[in-house]
Amino acid sequence: RAGFASKVLRYAFEPIAKRKGTADTVTVMKTIRALREGKNVCLFPEGQKSFNGQTGEINIATGKLVKASKAGLVTFKIEGGYFTTPRWGYGIRKGKMKGSVVNVYTKEELEKFSPEEITDLIKKDLWEDAYQKQSQNPIAYKGKNLAQGLEHALCICPECKKLDSLSSKKDKVFCTQCNFSATLDKFGFFDENCKFKTITQWDNFQQEELNKFVQSKNKANSEFLFENKNTILKRVKAEHQEEVLGCGTFSMFTDKFIFTPHQEEQNNILELSHQDLADISMYGKQGLVFSDTKGNYYELTSKEIMNVRKYIFCYKFLKSTT
Repeated sequence: RAGFASKVLRYAFEPIAKRKGTADTVTVMKTIRALREGKNVCLFPEGQKSFNGQTGEINIATGKLVKASKAGLVTFKIEGGYFTTPRWGYGIRKGKMKGSVVNVYTKEELEKFSPEEITDLIKKDLWEDAYQKQSQNPIAYKGKNLAQGLEHALCICPECKKLDSLSSKKDKVFCTQCNFSATLDKFGFFDENCKFKTITQWDNFQQEELNKFVQSKNKANSEFLFENKNTILKRVKAEHQEEVLGCGTFSMFTDKFIFTPHQEEQNNILELSHQDLADISMYGKQGLVFSDTKGNYYELTSKEIMNVRKYIFCYKFLKSTT
């Protein structure tokens, strides 16, 4: 759907597309077919860049794919990418980034392992904690507006604990509801005005706060959690065609999501219970994608800055406690 850029990608890399926020068996079949044709396939098992500097979730489906492919496996790790191009930020920082092979597994070796064991091998080989290495060997990552966009990653003030109260400008992040303000330096650390030194620590804190917030609600009563206004909802069809359902308010409750368009588009109200949600994910800084059990695929975006990570955090926590 990126127009000319998509054509360049197809020509240069022959990409195998994967729809985030939905199970995609076609992707698996295309990958196995390419391998059996003698081609090499580069797979990014996390499926996305990190918001907090630590390696993200690697699903067991990755191990199942490797096992089913009957191919060899090379694990390759990239270091320094988080600080060079932080997912939540804008622009590229001047610093150091490198990639290297961690391990090479032959197909004969992999035959001895289960999909779970293969997944564990990949997790071990690719695990990265950007701040741990930065603390041991600090490297300057120079650029402009070092804190700009942090509200894509962080949504709770560390002082007043208000939700969606953060804003950023240049090298500073601040709260619009209290006096909190902190500076992010060229090494990626916050100054003494913040109780957290790293984004990882702040992110761990906000996940705990979101879990407490959800636990305080009565799930049986369909209680309101939060919302974002002026969002745009699209339905994306199998042929990558887009159908705009409208612009309006996207709300999360303890048992469902509701999209309420502006008055002139009231026929396109979408109410989707958590039970009818097949999967949910995000792309870029703030694109929320999800699919339902009927096979519909939706994409939520906004021209305003919004933090969509809170929707995924809370949905997964609610799902784990149901």
